[in-house]
Amino acid sequence: MKKKIKITTAVFAYTFMQSINCTASYAADDPNNTYTLEDKDIYAERDKTIVNPYITGGDFNIISRQDIENHHYSSIQDALKTIPGIQISTPGYRGGEYGYSSYNTELSINGENSIVILVDGRRIDNDANSYGGNKSRVNLSTLPGMDNVEQIDIIKGAGAAIYGSDAAGGVINIITRRGTIKPKTTVDIATGSWQRHNYALTHTGASNDGSLKYALSLSRQLSGNAKYKDSFTGSTKSFENTGYREENASFNITKDFDKKHSLTVTYDHSYEKAYYPITAPDFRYIESFYNGTMASINPVTHRYIGLNSSADGYRNIFLYDAWLGSYDETQTNNADLKYVFDKTDENAESFIRVYKNYTRYNMKDFSDIWNVPYPYLDEFWNTARNSLNGHTDIEKAAGTAVQFSKHVKNHSMTTGFNYRKSSYEGWDNDDSYASVRRSYSLYLQDKIKLGNKFTITPGVNYSYYSSGHYNDTDFGSTGKTTFSIYSNYDFDTKTNIYFSASQIFRPVTGLDFSRAFSNDPLKDEKGYNYNLGVDRKITSKDQIGINYANTYMDNALGRYSILNTAKEKWETKTVNAERKKQALNISYTHAFSDIWKLSSSYSWVNENFHAKNVFLNPDGSTPDSLINAYRPRNIYRTSLTYEKKNWFGDLAYTIYSGNDTQYFTDSRFGVLDLALNYKLNESAQIYLNINNITNEAYQTRALSGYDAGALPESGRSFMLGVKYTF
Repeated sequence: MKKKIKITTAVFAYTFMQSINCTASYAADDPNNTYTLEDKDIYAERDKTIVNPYITGGDFNIISRQDIENHHYSSIQDALKTIPGIQISTPGYRGGEYGYSSYNTELSINGENSIVILVDGRRIDNDANSYGGNKSRVNLSTLPGMDNVEQIDIIKGAGAAIYGSDAAGGVINIITRRGTIKPKTTVDIATGSWQRHNYALTHTGASNDGSLKYALSLSRQLSGNAKYKDSFTGSTKSFENTGYREENASFNITKDFDKKHSLTVTYDHSYEKAYYPITAPDFRYIESFYNGTMASINPVTHRYIGLNSSADGYRNIFLYDAWLGSYDETQTNNADLKYVFDKTDENAESFIRVYKNYTRYNMKDFSDIWNVPYPYLDEFWNTARNSLNGHTDIEKAAGTAVQFSKHVKNHSMTTGFNYRKSSYEGWDNDDSYASVRRSYSLYLQDKIKLGNKFTITPGVNYSYYSSGHYNDTDFGSTGKTTFSIYSNYDFDTKTNIYFSASQIFRPVTGLDFSRAFSNDPLKDEKGYNYNLGVDRKITSKDQIGINYANTYMDNALGRYSILNTAKEKWETKTVNAERKKQALNISYTHAFSDIWKLSSSYSWVNENFHAKNVFLNPDGSTPDSLINAYRPRNIYRTSLTYEKKNWFGDLAYTIYSGNDTQYFTDSRFGVLDLALNYKLNESAQIYLNINNITNEAYQTRALSGYDAGALPESGRSFMLGVKYTF
């Protein structure tokens, strides 16, 4: 039997979503396995929640290995979107264009995409550049494969001073697999819709004396073109050029010298080749595309004259990119070495680590053919097919981190220093780019327990970023000291309340500097964030959690794409803005019995973005109109879970509402998903995942100028798999 544990703060908010007590059943055979949490190793007994000793209170969620095993998530994004307050906004495909947030999957917490993403406590972003133009600065396709994930910790809002001053939305730490005393090998094979095939192999073990543990993980995912239901025709369409191939490999070796000293070596590799179509066709105006009447045609050059996004069915012209096979290729190699030289009685670590991150992107597209009328396509086809537009981008980061932890009476103190050198280089058919930026941060945090009920955690962080150069743009150095405070109070064994307030500071990146308008010199992002929440166990079967978050930025950076008619290409621009953002999360769970549980959640985001200096773009649009109202405002999720002996089932219904119908095909979408898992015996299990059972036509993001329905999510699909452990 799993032991039920009461967890203060909002740790059990995750319970509301997954309909289980927030326990972690790990595959480890050793009752004293070590797992890394935000640079902290926590020794935990089997089937108990692994608690991060540096969590200071607030809205905190855990996705355990058992949750991953039950639901068989195919990616970290699939797991994250089940958490209240997290939204995964996708264009409906995996591929994308480097530097353009419009054509990449974005992650937000409480509507804020300024998020710190960590792997085993190590930051994986880059200070010299920003992959998709999004503020987490991380391409989600570079994250570890799900078979290599032991646990995911999610902090909504700034969770501790040790994470830095740029975690306005929150912190996500992905904890990878660790070795086990008893050798264990797992093979996972699945197949399903659209020629999708998943293969995964993991092996964990240890030396004879158990002091040396190791873990190895290999995986591959393949897919053909996805399908979706078109909102306007009501029929299922093939989403051309959306196939992909993803491969992951990683290993971890940990040597325990004694209870307080250890050395860990980690290496992660990922590769993905993902095709992308830019947008889906608009079948309402498909005839004007095929007969060449989208705009006037130059009789000499046989190209459209003045074709722009105001033309009905404009996005149909991107069918050429799909037919020709535009793609994005990503390769990541990250290495990490960490030596722990002391631990407190709360398992907080003193350590030194060195690491190196490397990611290379190769993008190929065929944009030169975009304004050719379809009746004249034969004249340009062979030339276009043989003249790819190539773009290569390389991000590197090397860093060192030192941390000291001390527990004295009611004080749990942590101080540390981080240094990182980030570099970027890129080139295309016409130009090359390069940038280097150094950064360091100092942090000090004291978690103070005032009696048995009240905890308060003040913190201070100083961050510095060096001057640099990017694409003919010089930028100066910058730095700032920020303060934060977190508090947590247990009224009794049933009720917990928490509050946090923190300053936000994010420097302008070189990429943003290069995209600024001449009349709008960019300034660093500054503001504040606060969170207030309560968790209440109403009865032995009912629990509720409520969290309110507010973010105010007196200077925020907004990014959007506009068409440069002189160059006949799309460009991303960055502007200064004032932004106010509010978010509310409500979670509730009811246990009908030990077998049946019902969980529900509601997430609301209200954003008001207003540009300060740029009120009209060269194409006549406004920055505010290009940034506001491009995601659902409300997300409701209800999940019915069944768990008995060898069976596990989760039927989840998600509603996206509050959609602006100028950009979305409906104000409300409802999506039904099923996860089913059956253990044949202690070694083998079979599972079935069906997504979008009702084949709903829906979108989770939109783009101005492309009309509604440009970025459809996938239609009904399934994956059937078998998993065997020996």
